[in-house]
Amino acid sequence: MRIILGFILIVLTSPVFAQNSVLRQGNKAYDEGKFGQAFEFYEKAAAKTPQKAAYNSGTALYRLKDYGAAAQAFEQALQEPKNKKQAEFNQNVLYNFGNSAYKAGDKETAKQVMRTVILNNLKDNDAKQNLQFMLKEEQSQNQCDNPNENPEQNKNNQNQQNQNQEKQNQEKQDQQQDKQNQQQKEKDSSAKEEAASVLQMAREHKQNLPQTKMGSNQIEKDW
Repeated sequence: MRIILGFILIVLTSPVFAQNSVLRQGNKAYDEGKFGQAFEFYEKAAAKTPQKAAYNSGTALYRLKDYGAAAQAFEQALQEPKNKKQAEFNQNVLYNFGNSAYKAGDKETAKQVMRTVILNNLKDNDAKQNLQFMLKEEQSQNQCDNPNENPEQNKNNQNQQNQNQEKQNQEKQDQQQDKQNQQQKEKDSSAKEEAASVLQMAREHKQNLPQTKMGSNQIEKDW
């Protein structure tokens, strides 16, 4: 079986079978779920069958959740495909290398390797599905990190900004109008007080004028 990225992670392809007795012991331990012991057997077999041992070590390390080491092991297992059988083996190596890199957090390498898998076999639907999953995840992450890059969100934000600006402008106009009204009231009140003061002064001045009798200013004729 192969790993399909998504809500459920399916296990790797099983270790390759070999006539090497140490590899067989490693495979037996792997099948029994003794992945650490299996890895030790695979390491011992590396001297005689380095690429197969590296591949099997990758499967054991993946099971042990040491994804970075698993990716390195799969990378070491890569070989130049000289025939169809080796090409198929190399395809599985690359596939598992990409998935291990993804699990280790090296998502750029994972995407590049998965693209290579697809280019080598355009009918590899598992690789297509995994690459699609990675790209969607990347897009979603970018939208979360950069919300302004979302056109619809930009439009909503712009509308909200416009509404807020209009509200602020209206409030500012209302405040200016209130200030002008208050100033006018104060001006009118001051004018009324000034007029009342002038009127009072006029009344007081009239009351203080000297009273004169009629004819007191006539000139006597002397003839």
